Amino acid sequence: MTLLGLMIIAMAIMYNPHYLHQELNLFEWGLYLPGIDAVSQGQVPYRDFFHLRGPFELYAPAFFMKIFGFRADLLAAYFYLGSVLTILVAVLIAYELIHQRLLLYSLVLILATRTFPRVVFTIWGGMRYAWGLLAVWCIIRFLKTKRPGWLTAAGCLAAISWWTSIEIGVSVLVALLAVMALSRESRQRAWGFIAGFLIISVPFSIYLFSQNALKPYFQAQWVVVTHMQNVFLQIGPVPDTFSKLLHALFVPWDKNFRQMTPVYCYLFFFSLYFWRLFNKKVTLTEQSVLAVAVYGLMVYTSGFRDLWASVFDMSLQPEKIVLFYLLGQFIIWAQRKWSRFKWVGAVLLAAVVLSSVIYCGGRLTRFYKSTWVCQLITGKDKRKQELIKGLPVRPIDLPRIRHMTIPLWQATDLEQLTQFVQEHVPTHEEVWMYPELGCLHFMLDRPWVGRFPTATLSWMDEGWFADYTAALERNPPGYAIVDKKMPWYFDTEYLLVPANRIKHERMMQFLYNHYVVETQTPTYYVYRRVK
Repeated sequence: MTLLGLMIIAMAIMYNPHYLHQELNLFEWGLYLPGIDAVSQGQVPYRDFFHLRGPFELYAPAFFMKIFGFRADLLAAYFYLGSVLTILVAVLIAYELIHQRLLLYSLVLILATRTFPRVVFTIWGGMRYAWGLLAVWCIIRFLKTKRPGWLTAAGCLAAISWWTSIEIGVSVLVALLAVMALSRESRQRAWGFIAGFLIISVPFSIYLFSQNALKPYFQAQWVVVTHMQNVFLQIGPVPDTFSKLLHALFVPWDKNFRQMTPVYCYLFFFSLYFWRLFNKKVTLTEQSVLAVAVYGLMVYTSGFRDLWASVFDMSLQPEKIVLFYLLGQFIIWAQRKWSRFKWVGAVLLAAVVLSSVIYCGGRLTRFYKSTWVCQLITGKDKRKQELIKGLPVRPIDLPRIRHMTIPLWQATDLEQLTQFVQEHVPTHEEVWMYPELGCLHFMLDRPWVGRFPTATLSWMDEGWFADYTAALERNPPGYAIVDKKMPWYFDTEYLLVPANRIKHERMMQFLYNHYVVETQTPTYYVYRRVK
């Protein structure tokens, strides 16, 4: 019943009846929707089109939308569901490791409110982090039950994680290696994990190889890992030198200090673990926490590419589990140390519970005002929201996006573009979208030029950009849709790289040389190719 209660509390906090009431993030959706549409039509990722991460990141939502319909609002539902499941799996792991009931309930409040409100949960993520946590949970179950089937399940989930997002798969593998290095029994049963990993990876690798997509997959992942940070600069208070990293770690008034505090949690746990290992006192629970800590540290490190984005917030759930485990052990130690003063442990526990409740209420009322729980706390009913960022809104009802309430200007854009394209562009004719309008290919149901629905992603490799421009110049589409005003981050981030500026200017010059404005919407110019 305790686990059920924890799940209910977490779901109640995360329940948001207004999750489809939002401004559309066309850039983020443009990373997914064109590829989802393409694989549903039999195209193969990396061979026929580029995708930023792993292929399962497309196949999973494509399967979901195959059942319920190919619409943008269903992608939002998929991401929302995946984000909820990620938190629930974290709760499942915590239930295996922490045995003080009040601490568990307090942790659920922190898990749900520390990460969920700050994450763009309807435009990003999905099951990406849930697969990794599920794999770690299976490792924990193996350590507790000694049944090799759990390791096989962990191997399958690690493979799914790998093919969804390599960094998550690598984090699971490193966590298992850490456990095996310190557990003889785990090393003897490693064949189960390997078998599970191969069950998923071998057939899919054979499929990609048979479709001439395996080599392009590895090439794409290599370019993303080695080139992306240098092409798309992260301008912000992210430590980019060792001295800045130390400053953020040790100076409390540094802007990034609070983002570095998980380092102290991990250092304390690893110190405690190796001290107990030296004294041969390590328990099964501590081995299980080790798997969570190593996995969490790997995911936390991968999130350093942007300390103030969702990718970092989503990396913090494992650290919170380790933190509350340490708090529980400290309370137990304090009760034993000061056995005459039993009230000390009770006071410490009460302090943790009270601070968690206050923190939860503050986060909900500050960041997550449209949830059912927030409305219960504040007594305010936001059943009808009339503005987004102070601007009027309107429901949208088009073939590829329904049941959403979006800003009036976005609704006007989509309705006018849909009408124009349906009247002037045959179904299978390409439309050139520039610079980062890949989402519109899905919304308008028209194919793209070359292999890049989002044109700027071709900038990561000179060969990719050459192929993209060659496809564009060889057969210029009849129409182009371009932002009236380039995104704000172009001047502050993208165009600071000289090579990016050259590529952008070349594209704009090609546009001006071959196209003239045909019509416009509030946000876009629609260009017609000059015969």
